[in-house]
This record gives sequence, C-alpha cells and structure tokens, in this order.
Amino acid sequence: MQKVRLSLAAPGMKLAKPVTNKRGMVLYGAWAVLTKEIIACLSDMGVEQITAEGHPQDTGDAGKNLSQHIDELYSRFKYVEGDPLMSKIKGFLLERLRERADEA
Repeated sequence: MQKVRLSLAAPGMKLAKPVTNKRGMVLYGAWAVLTKEIIACLSDMGVEQITAEGHPQDTGDAGKNLSQHIDELYSRFKYVEGDPLMSKIKGFLLERLRERADEA
C-alpha cells in the first residue's frame, strides 16, 4: 500500500483506501480498480492523491543520495529557521532520511 499522486496513477491500479472529497463523501470505495475514466473524473474533482495497493512506485527521487536529500530539506526549511516547532519537524525529517539511507 502506498500514497500515489494522481498524476502517477495508472489504469489497473486498485485503491487500498476509499477516495473522499473535501467534505468526506466517498467518491470511490476501497478495492475499486482505476480506469482512465475514473482517473480523469478524480482529477476533475480536484483529487491530488490516492492510496493504492501494491508495491511502491518510482517517484523520481531514487537517484538522489543522502546528501542531496539533506540539502533539499534544509532548502525547504530556510524561511522558518527561527521557529522551534519547525526546527523539531526538520530534525525529525532529517533523522528519518538518515534511517532510510541506513536501510538501503
């Protein structure tokens, strides 16, 4: 099971969780199999992400090394440098990046 940007969704994928709109109304239930039409419909409704069954997809960042990920993280947090909460979040994400690098 993985979260997938709708732009990366493909016909034949199976939903692992229901897709809901902003008000919580179920648009498509879990286990629904995606078609081109369903993907287009979800896109028209403003859905940006789904949770699909299966193995993780290549999202394009596999070629980045740990140093590149860390540089990107610092770049994303540069405008909130003095915020204690954001510093904690950045620290958590930095720790998670290092754990993922150790797992690989």
